[in-house]
Amino acid sequence: MASMRPDRYFRPAKLTSQSRLNLICAALTVLALILQQYYLGPDTALTAGICLFFIVLALLLQRAVQPLQREIQALILHAQNLQDGSFNTNANQLKMHELKPLADSLNQMSAQLRTERATLYQRELLLDTVLQSSPTALLLTDAANTVLMSNPAARVLLHQGKAFDGSKLATVATDKPELHNALNSRQQGLIRLDNAEQSVWHLSVSQFQLNQKLHWLYLLKPLTREIQREELNAWKKLLRVIGHELNNTLAPLSSLAFSGKTMADQQHLAALSQLFDTISERCLHLNQFVQAYIQFAKLPTPKLAPVNWPRLINQLQDQYDFELLGQLPALQWQADPQQLTQLLLNILKNAHESGSPPEHISLRLLEQNNLLTLCIQDGGGGIPAEVLQHVLIPFYTSKTTGSGIGLTLCRDIIEAHGGTISLRNNAGGLLVSLTLPRPDGC
Repeated sequence: MASMRPDRYFRPAKLTSQSRLNLICAALTVLALILQQYYLGPDTALTAGICLFFIVLALLLQRAVQPLQREIQALILHAQNLQDGSFNTNANQLKMHELKPLADSLNQMSAQLRTERATLYQRELLLDTVLQSSPTALLLTDAANTVLMSNPAARVLLHQGKAFDGSKLATVATDKPELHNALNSRQQGLIRLDNAEQSVWHLSVSQFQLNQKLHWLYLLKPLTREIQREELNAWKKLLRVIGHELNNTLAPLSSLAFSGKTMADQQHLAALSQLFDTISERCLHLNQFVQAYIQFAKLPTPKLAPVNWPRLINQLQDQYDFELLGQLPALQWQADPQQLTQLLLNILKNAHESGSPPEHISLRLLEQNNLLTLCIQDGGGGIPAEVLQHVLIPFYTSKTTGSGIGLTLCRDIIEAHGGTISLRNNAGGLLVSLTLPRPDGC
């Protein structure tokens, strides 16, 4: 059996500095008394003097050590405050003499921690603001697929705007099967949602360790607008190429038809002259058709200027009948006058062509500090749901004589101004909402 170490059972208590000084004074007193007895013999007065001397010495040493003890206590208190996360206190500089370098180091540490905590707080506040206002839907779950955090965009997309933190991931987005399956299978990539304002989303999933526990982060980014913009740019590029080729063909055809008609007239060939007239007429119509598409493909950058609302409303009412509801904007708003007029004329034209009575067509302008909403309502019965989700696609039309660029041009104009367009069936007709942001400096 191994031998027991004595110090495992007996450990002398640690003495304070004051106790050590008192022991030293006591030991010196005993030593002085022994020397007195050995060299001088018994002497009561001398013995009393020796004892009194060392008592006074002990008191003086105690008094001398007290400032150092107060400095130590102040530093201990400061260290405790730092440990508790209170970085706004400093060691009392008026009491620091012997330990002043240590106090300065603690104060510097406290100032640095205070600065770093303020910076960290600002970063956390910025991150929270970004997450709360981001259009990207964010979900954080633990290893058991319990939702720990979600931002407003996620709540709107997955749970009708209601909070669902603490729920299982399998219980959300049940009304959107494509999205529900992608989340639960962690299938990254594009997701298309039917009958949704934002129909195209990109899901990315990542895992990481947080507090030594596995977590999953889901990010759903709306890509509808980006994809539509790319599609529109592709259509415009195609239109420019086709327009160029058609123009190169139509110009000589028109010239040949004119020359042929002239020769037919000279030879009094009425039937042939009429044939060349028909060719010229069709070339002219085709050229006008192509020019309309080319104009859409080459929409210039808006030239912003203050909008004269009374003049604009009068110009619109000269073309189409409608009722103006509410007041005109009181603030100054900027837009390209020609493009804004063309945009509203296209929408009013569609409203009249929907079969709506003119008295049921209205325009209302809703003004906020930094956003103006133009609402055009008709009473034409609305648009079927399967058609409504495609009306902003270039060349898509339900009209037999339509070109399919009217509403696409409207979307292109309003987005060039930094705004948005939305269409929905409302009150027995179609409601078109246009948002126009207020430029900085207005």
